[in-house]
Amino acid sequence: MHVSGGSDTFEFRSPHGMKAAHSRLRTFAGIAVRHLQHFNHPGRAWHDLSGPQDTLTVVLAETGGRCEARTNLHRPAALERQRPNHISFVPAEMRVWGYTNNMESVRELRLSFDRKSLEDSLGPDLDPGKAGNPELMFHDKRAVECARLLAAECDASCPSTGLYGEGLTISLLSACFQGRPPQKNSGLSVSQLRLVLDFIHEHLDLSVSVFQLARLVDLSSSQFARMFKASTGVSPHRYQLNTRISKAQELLLMKGESLSMVAVATGFADQSHFTRTFKRVTGATPHEWYQNHTP
Repeated sequence: MHVSGGSDTFEFRSPHGMKAAHSRLRTFAGIAVRHLQHFNHPGRAWHDLSGPQDTLTVVLAETGGRCEARTNLHRPAALERQRPNHISFVPAEMRVWGYTNNMESVRELRLSFDRKSLEDSLGPDLDPGKAGNPELMFHDKRAVECARLLAAECDASCPSTGLYGEGLTISLLSACFQGRPPQKNSGLSVSQLRLVLDFIHEHLDLSVSVFQLARLVDLSSSQFARMFKASTGVSPHRYQLNTRISKAQELLLMKGESLSMVAVATGFADQSHFTRTFKRVTGATPHEWYQNHTP
């Protein structure tokens, strides 16, 4: 069964009893992130969760019962795993069934990726054992919270910057595939931090990725995000957002600068996106802020 959503076309493998579905796709750090909802006919329904790449699926909502991930269609999951918001990791081309019985719909976030993307994101934080073996219907509160925010980002008509989605994706993957907790560190060195901050300031009008910033200082994405926050007190996304708003305020005080020009110069999708974000951060619209800061 094929499902389309915007520019995304997604195929459920070996479906049975499924009625309809819709999907929204975003891509962060080379990882496909889909917000999926599928609807079933009465009775038993199932499909193959696997794909050509590794698959991580986080169940966000179940209507009418509980869904399960099964290696055998006729063998129910252990009772202790049959709780809401379970997570399953299915290696590429390994048949695992998403199974329901008399259930109306399932809403989930599904990530597709290869080992290289996972290694680029987590680096030495990656637990090879977790990344190489299936695990069905496990639970992690932090991963579910990240998945909920990513689902909202997939649906957003005006998405946030790429740094926001990438940060959430890396946090979700860290919750599921990280080995022992990383040792505390003092953050980036002075030279590393200056290199990264200069790059962010010089590219405010562009979409900058966590992976790009991490490569500047030869770190994995998860290492970089952790050390950047230790150095600055905020995430890369929040730092970029604060810097864009500060630059916008500077441009607003210059006579003759239109809101549309300011939006483009500071990396926002359009004037409407800029205005909404500016008010969320400062508590005032650009026009109100300008009036309060000029004679």
